[in-house]
Amino acid sequence: MADTKAFEQACDEADKLVLDILVQNMELTLDHVAEKAKEKVGVGTGELRADTRSLGVEIVGDEVHGAVGNTSDYAIYHHQGTGIYAVNGDGRKTPWSYDDPKTGEKIWTKGSKPNPYLKDTIEQEQSTISKMLGGAN
Repeated sequence: MADTKAFEQACDEADKLVLDILVQNMELTLDHVAEKAKEKVGVGTGELRADTRSLGVEIVGDEVHGAVGNTSDYAIYHHQGTGIYAVNGDGRKTPWSYDDPKTGEKIWTKGSKPNPYLKDTIEQEQSTISKMLGGAN
């Protein structure tokens, strides 16, 4: 029987090289999506825009996963909306009040409309995302 160790080692090295390229392509794609998403974030304090970024790449089995997002406490509410405007209709149905942290004034609201800046970016950039994942950087 022929010695196939060198061939098997070459295959393993090729697999690792392909995986490294896929991870690099994913990282570049996530950075692109994050920058495009920042253009769609509503501006208040700028915190949401500043924190929109790649959340990293992970290898799960034989797949490369990546995520773009935000760690701000209110990011989900900005993206998905609140109250009567919440995506999927799962927000509070009755008005409520809160004290404005800047002015101390009592504010009544029914909620805020969603700004799905991440979802919109992914949909609008789908062609570019596919090309970048394929290596057309």
